[in-house]
Amino acid sequence: METRLILFDIDQTLVDMAGAGMRCLRRAFREVCQAELEGVVPDGRTDPAILREGLAAARIPTGRWADLERECLDLYAEALEAELAVPDPGRHLKPGVQPLLETLSQADWARLGLLTGNLESTARLKLRSLGIEHHFPVGGFASDCSNRCNLGPVALERARRHFRVPFQPAQVWVVGDTAHDIQAAHALGARALAVASGRYPVPLLEESRPAAVLADLSDLTQVLQILQS
Repeated sequence: METRLILFDIDQTLVDMAGAGMRCLRRAFREVCQAELEGVVPDGRTDPAILREGLAAARIPTGRWADLERECLDLYAEALEAELAVPDPGRHLKPGVQPLLETLSQADWARLGLLTGNLESTARLKLRSLGIEHHFPVGGFASDCSNRCNLGPVALERARRHFRVPFQPAQVWVVGDTAHDIQAAHALGARALAVASGRYPVPLLEESRPAAVLADLSDLTQVLQILQS
């Protein structure tokens, strides 16, 4: 069978960080902008997009956005690294993730990467803290572009170079827990496996027309059947 490239979202798909990410991002926003990061739904959004929505809600002039965004993201990365250095039993892998990644990493038909709204630095901090960073040599990150739908081609090109496989979009699966993940897959011409392991139930995810939907990744046999199709 053709080799598959499987691009994973991070938050609520692979991991639950017990709110560490948004807690640190809000802290950075408060310190840099002297305002609260409120009224933003972060699920599936890139970190820069979250900040820009917050800047707009705080009525901060757009001419200041680029500098404030850069300062916020730098401070956020520092705050997250410090928070993740302190153990928290609330942070954990989502159901089925550990055996799935171990199986896929050993499969001759699969190659793994990321497609995430996190910056690369913070993505790797999160994954490293839970022991799974080594599974993901490449990816598309919010530090590449704030528009999530532009990240699929970035991840695809990096995977082609790293794995030396001329992947085509039809060989790619995007695994995520929000409509934004599904939209990013469609923008790439790839297929989406949606998982209701975050805030969005199966019926709501189905409205975005993924190729497959599961409650979570705990049924290894079922997940592998889908990804090999």
